[in-house]
Amino acid sequence: MIITPLAADTPAERRGIALDEDELVRLQNRWAAAERHDADGLVFLILREPRQDEAAPHVAAQRTPSSIRNGERASRRRHHFHLFGRYYRQVESGHKTIEVRVATPEKAAVEVGDAIVFHDRDSDRELDIIVKRITTYASFDDLLSAEDPTRIDPDGRREELLVNLRTIYPPAKEALGPIAFEFDHRPARPGRPMPMTPSQYAQTVPHHTVYGCLYVRDEHDRPVQLRSVYGSRLWQLPGGNLDAQGEDPLQTARREAVEETGLELGLETPRLLLTHFLHAGPRMPLNKVGLIFDGGRLSADQLRRIRLDPAEHDMWAVHDLACWQELMAPRAFARLDAIERARLDEGPAYLITNT
Repeated sequence: MIITPLAADTPAERRGIALDEDELVRLQNRWAAAERHDADGLVFLILREPRQDEAAPHVAAQRTPSSIRNGERASRRRHHFHLFGRYYRQVESGHKTIEVRVATPEKAAVEVGDAIVFHDRDSDRELDIIVKRITTYASFDDLLSAEDPTRIDPDGRREELLVNLRTIYPPAKEALGPIAFEFDHRPARPGRPMPMTPSQYAQTVPHHTVYGCLYVRDEHDRPVQLRSVYGSRLWQLPGGNLDAQGEDPLQTARREAVEETGLELGLETPRLLLTHFLHAGPRMPLNKVGLIFDGGRLSADQLRRIRLDPAEHDMWAVHDLACWQELMAPRAFARLDAIERARLDEGPAYLITNT
């Protein structure tokens, strides 16, 4: 376990005691399993299974002690099985979960917990699994009587499967003893290193801004909105842009609602009503994503206690949708109408508009 402050939060003169995001990524990439937890300005890394150098095959082929950690070997022996294309696709799609072979010395050496790498004979594709169970039988008849044939060949029948197995393995091979290798969908090998650091990746993708709002109504379900003092003087819901470090959109909506109305709203876990995507345009150079949550109904007493922040809004009002449609620009009203329809389960919960 490694506990470290982040370099971004550490004074320059103490930079030597901290790690930055790129250093954390490079560190995690040297281990097969890495868990990260952030708390109180610190990063906790739990690192397991140092990666072996795959250029040294004698290391990968060695047996390792059978130390078990969370049900997995600290290091896995690796075996390679080649499959015809149709069988490979069955494994790839998650349908085939038992592979049948015979007990040659190579296959008899496989143990539960080992890795099997399946290779597609028709291409250069490969995938890896962990052996969950190994069962040896006296004959293919015995194997197919005990195992579920659809897990061996999901697209064939038992009779066809028996013929195919005996075509591949003549009697002398069958006499070695058929083996059923059961596997699930857990990966057996560590993932590849990411092609670039998080900082590098962030420079390659379009940037977005995010906002969070609360949709509040009076006791008659008429929407409550605030009139902005800026720009086109738009009518707005309580909420705003996610610009505080560490906040999520719901936390932003709650904080902004207090700042803009003086009321604590959406304190329960509110329902997400609408996801709003705005394309970038002349008025806003970045794409924007908004999450609008159901802030519930406001009582007459709550409405009387609204106190606007004059730096942002100069008026609040309660109207039905018909009246709001007269007061708002068509594009702005389209969002309000979509929110209300989503609240009533009468429309989609995803809206795309242009700025």
